[in-house]
Amino acid sequence: MKVGIDKLAAKLEAALGAGAVESDSRVPASYAVDGKSPSILCIPHEPEQVSAALGICAEAGASVIPWGGGTAMRLGNIPRQIDVIIKLERLDKPIEHDDANLSASVQAGIKVTTLQKILAERNQFLAMDPPYPGSATIGGTVAANINGARRMLYGGMRDLVIGMKMALADGRQIKAGGKVVKNVAGYDMCKLFVGSLGTLGIITEVTFKLAPIPESAATLVASGPLAQALRLVDELSRSPLLPAAVAVLSAGLSRAAGAVPETPSVAVWTEGFEEAVARHLREIQQLAGRIGLRAEILRGELHQRLWESIGDFSARGEDIVYRLSIPPASVAEAVAEIEQWSASEHPARYIAHAGCGTVWISLAADKNSAAWFGKLSALAGEQRGHVVMAAAPPAFKEGIDVWGSPPPSLAIMRDIKRRFDPQAILNPGRFIAGL
Repeated sequence: MKVGIDKLAAKLEAALGAGAVESDSRVPASYAVDGKSPSILCIPHEPEQVSAALGICAEAGASVIPWGGGTAMRLGNIPRQIDVIIKLERLDKPIEHDDANLSASVQAGIKVTTLQKILAERNQFLAMDPPYPGSATIGGTVAANINGARRMLYGGMRDLVIGMKMALADGRQIKAGGKVVKNVAGYDMCKLFVGSLGTLGIITEVTFKLAPIPESAATLVASGPLAQALRLVDELSRSPLLPAAVAVLSAGLSRAAGAVPETPSVAVWTEGFEEAVARHLREIQQLAGRIGLRAEILRGELHQRLWESIGDFSARGEDIVYRLSIPPASVAEAVAEIEQWSASEHPARYIAHAGCGTVWISLAADKNSAAWFGKLSALAGEQRGHVVMAAAPPAFKEGIDVWGSPPPSLAIMRDIKRRFDPQAILNPGRFIAGL
């Protein structure tokens, strides 16, 4: 840094006002990232203050880590340096809800659960199911590109975001997209910022497309031997049915779904008009019965609790967590391989979202679990996918790139990073190949 911590803190407090800046020993230990603690905590009240803080940090050469609800802070490489945390919890206001056009604009610090309650007043919702939605913020969820279980029906984060406002590393404010779905001409900047993990700028406002709240929702849980469970997934993929989500749960997780103990299970979420939901449940139950699986139907609170547990799986505890992304057609083969490794080498828990090709694997944090990274990388290569060490204690991140092998587009990514953040002050080192 070009200036001392005390001088930087004084400049930030002068720009943001009293009570918006904490420094040194007053910064809570809970803001450490992978064992590294910041020197300054900023909590702006307005988007303009975010820009002002970034401009001051850029002038001082101070590294900045954006902070939403803190639920995804285990994702990414160990940061090279942390000087300032900019927390967006006070940017928590709804801007506009255009229910006629099924869109809403909100500040980035609003909690996901809070937004869903606001939208529900007009019988609409945002098809976003991040871990711990009561703590997760909209901006953090978008920046980390966290796609929920219903991605197969409603699309991923890049499909849901239609507009955005951001503060760049030098303090400039920019915007992209708009407030209706058909508004993009040329390069869609929103898609660049979704999943950029705060390395290109800080998201201050997001506009989403929404959906009507379904009349009815339920889950069918089919349990039994893995081969039969995977056969059910295959049969569903070739049927005319359109479930909202299909998840394969390892044996240890199946108990939470009310499945037969010590057997894997398939949870199928269906929603829409009650007549359509009833048809889905009836036909899936018949299909499961023909395959030889035991089926149970969950509604109401049991349905909700199951999918909350599935959503929280990737962000729970201090385990090593991997995210394997492969074509949906390859999920069965990958799950069978993971099950075999788990039985013969090291116990693992997994949830495979069969409709969108994402497999989450959780293992106890030890050297054997860390060695799975190489095996999963090889498996991903065979299936034309990739694997990320999505969470791990810092000791297991040392000396590796948790994002796996860099993509062919790395040179382009580096050039974009240089253009948006020439001093590399935003989340330094945490993204792919140390960007």
